[in-house]
Amino acid sequence: MRLGGIRRSGFSLVEIAVVLVILAILISAVGIPLATQLDLQKTKDTEKQLETVKEAIYGFAMANGRLPCPASEASAGQESFCTNASGGCGTPTTVQAHGRCVTSFGFVPARTLSLAPIDSGGFAVDAWDDGTAAHRILYSVSDYQNPANTYVLTAPDGIRAPTMATVSVATHLFVCSTGLTAAPPTANCGTMTVLTDKAPFTLYSLGKSTAQNGFDETNNQNGDLVFTSGTPTTTFDDIVTWGSLNTLFSRMVQAGKLP
Repeated sequence: MRLGGIRRSGFSLVEIAVVLVILAILISAVGIPLATQLDLQKTKDTEKQLETVKEAIYGFAMANGRLPCPASEASAGQESFCTNASGGCGTPTTVQAHGRCVTSFGFVPARTLSLAPIDSGGFAVDAWDDGTAAHRILYSVSDYQNPANTYVLTAPDGIRAPTMATVSVATHLFVCSTGLTAAPPTANCGTMTVLTDKAPFTLYSLGKSTAQNGFDETNNQNGDLVFTSGTPTTTFDDIVTWGSLNTLFSRMVQAGKLP
C-alpha cells in the first residue's frame, strides 16, 4: 500500500493476534511436559534420597547393634527415647536399655545419622522441600517387644537376646498394595495384598501433594504401623520403601553385632 508515494510495511493487528495465539499454543505444549519432567526428576531424586537414608540406617545398625528411634517434633533431628520402659513416656532422653522410642511413627533422625540435606529444624527433607514440615522424610520402626518388654529392634543389642530366628518370624511393620476403597485397617492389610509384614522399618515421602487424597494416602499418615505402597496415580503420590530383616541381619553379622 502506498500513501503519498511511501510504502508502509509491518504486521497488521490480525497478523499479530495470530502470532500470539500460535506462541501461546507452543508455550502450552512445551510447558506441560516440562512440568511433568520436573516432577519425575524430583520423584527420582527423592527415591535416591530414601535409598541413601536406608543405607545410613543399616550402617547405624552395624555400628550400634540396633536401629535408631525416629526423631520427634521436639527432638531437632535426633533420635528420641522414652525415660520409662512402659506407662508414661517421661522426658525424652538419650539411649535407653529398654529401647522404647518416644514415637514409632516419626521423622528420619538426620542429625543422629549425620545426613544431609536437612532443614532448619534438623530433619531430612525430600526433593519438594519448600521450607515447611510437610516435606520432611518420615521414618517408622517396628515396636516388636520380647516378654521382658524390651523393644527388640531399638534396644542396644536387643536382637541378640531373643535370637535372629525368633525376630525373623515375628510380625513387624505391614506394607500393603494400593487400592483401599474404605477406611484403612490399623493392624493389617485387610483386603489389600500384603507386600510385607516383616519390615523392620519404613521410609517414605508424602510426594508433591502432601494432602490425604484418598484412603491409600490416609493409611500412610494415620499414625499406625500399616503402610501403603504402589504406582503413582492422580490420588496417590507417596513414595514408600522399607528395610529388609534379612539385609539387616546380614549387615549386623558382617559387623560382628550378631549372632
